[in-house]
Amino acid sequence: MPIHRNPYAVHVPVTKRGLPKPPPRDDHPLIAWEDENHVHQWVDVDHAEEQLQRFDEALSRFADVINPGVDQGSLVVVTGPRGMGKTTLIHHCIYLAQQRIAQMCRDAEAAGNPLPIAQHIVAMTAGYGNNGRPISRDENGEIASAAVINANIREKVIAALRAHFPALELDPSISEERPFKAFSRISTVLAEHDSLLFVVVPHIDWTDQGGLRTQFLDTCLTAAQSRIVLFVEISHETVATAGEVIEALLPNDAVTHLMLGGLKPGDTAKFSQGARAAHPDPDDLPPSVWQPADVRELRQACHAVAAGQIRDGRPVRVTTHELDRHAAGRSPLDIPGLRREALRAHPEPGPAPGDPPRPPRQAGPAPDS
Repeated sequence: MPIHRNPYAVHVPVTKRGLPKPPPRDDHPLIAWEDENHVHQWVDVDHAEEQLQRFDEALSRFADVINPGVDQGSLVVVTGPRGMGKTTLIHHCIYLAQQRIAQMCRDAEAAGNPLPIAQHIVAMTAGYGNNGRPISRDENGEIASAAVINANIREKVIAALRAHFPALELDPSISEERPFKAFSRISTVLAEHDSLLFVVVPHIDWTDQGGLRTQFLDTCLTAAQSRIVLFVEISHETVATAGEVIEALLPNDAVTHLMLGGLKPGDTAKFSQGARAAHPDPDDLPPSVWQPADVRELRQACHAVAAGQIRDGRPVRVTTHELDRHAAGRSPLDIPGLRREALRAHPEPGPAPGDPPRPPRQAGPAPDS
């Protein structure tokens, strides 16, 4: 459904490396630094704006990050439940950093000083889909060793550098070196080209045998050399477990911890009002019977409701009643992540005032909306 008709669609960036075919329209991360459309689609749910401001404060250290004499980059660890927008938050942070870099360059140019940075590079080690399995699993589907995972990430970073600098000649031995030495050499290359590198590392399903996850994060911290900013995504359901993940790295000036939680009361209304663009919606949506598990499920449900309204020739107006009716009338398989318990606990709501009577529901799966 084209985004100009359905405000809950996700505009697919022009560059589509790693996207499924055909690319999804209702769910994939918003990549604000590459597609300006995504800047306006971002909605602050679960205090995501607070986390963005926290990262903005960390940007005050950018002068050190791009100074080779400091010999320290930055590690940003983003924790929170699955489906709550950790990847989108990372990409929005990169967009914010991009704006800060542009301002630094304008200030330097106005003062007649050399530009602090000529360009930035983003290495998405798991592509747009942000699936960590290809870089973290062995041929048997088991979690790989930390050394193999580090090597896979290093190869993705080197590939991104070569794609950005086609004439760049990197010593082949860099692929075999330990992470600290390899990223130290990458840092030198970046300084020579007046560049800054952002590395996005997806969530990896750690078994955490022998503290594997902590070892990996510690390696990431040593890899954050000057001119390198690593974003590492860790999925955790509670604030307590998220704190346990990061506590071994703190306190450290090079580490920033951004933490998302679950949806809060009112987030459904905030999301609908923030994403609807010019489409009309009520000013206030009362609490819904159906409570989505996460932002991904909420976006998919809103997208499906809007798509059905468009097909019926009605204006897009995603209300609480429409969401409740959609959730109750669909098979749980129609909305990924929809909890069967919620459907059993909350029967389908009756028709809204003015709605025509609905025919009895037929046995079997409901048709797609």
